[in-house]
Amino acid sequence: MTTKRTTSYPMTAEGIPDYPLWRTDTKAIVGSVLLAVCFSINMQITERLDTVTGNLVAPIIGVPAANWLGYTFLNLWYPVTVIYFGLVGGLIISNFNPIIAVLTATHSLAWAFFFFNMAWAIPNALLFKYWIRNGYRLTYWRFVLTCGVGQFISACVWFGLMQIVFPGGVWWGYIVIPLWNFIMFIPGGTLGYYFYKAVKNSGVLE
Repeated sequence: MTTKRTTSYPMTAEGIPDYPLWRTDTKAIVGSVLLAVCFSINMQITERLDTVTGNLVAPIIGVPAANWLGYTFLNLWYPVTVIYFGLVGGLIISNFNPIIAVLTATHSLAWAFFFFNMAWAIPNALLFKYWIRNGYRLTYWRFVLTCGVGQFISACVWFGLMQIVFPGGVWWGYIVIPLWNFIMFIPGGTLGYYFYKAVKNSGVLE
């Protein structure tokens, strides 16, 4: 059952209000921070598992770089955040977790998560807003493939930073690892889609 909420914003064909891209109201800030906290708790587990994976593949590719779980669960939390809270939400969730990751040393590239995260959040905040504002419904495939756009850009940033931070690996490792990160938009986007549908139906963020 879908819960209807009364808002000052016009409703869209997607069934959610047409929020501004740049939301600075209290609800948007608080909601973004709460989602960022949830994402960071999630990452406290996955980043450590990614570090283990990186150490396992290091003897094969010559560099201890892996972040496949991080890229999977990014697609769980980020879409809802940018859909409801726009660019402000995207910037908050993108930059909150890297601070925690650096302080708790969960990953060798924790300092670079600022770049990876914003490379996903900024373009997809714009793209999700385009779909919703122009009357498109967020079907499963539109949602997941939109996640793939940001994931591709973020994986390209990972590709570049790998070569700077971890030079000396086998050449194909610099292709396989970013590609591995990229394709995780499929399971991650699937999780994100059903999470978004649950949030949308509950009306909790409206």
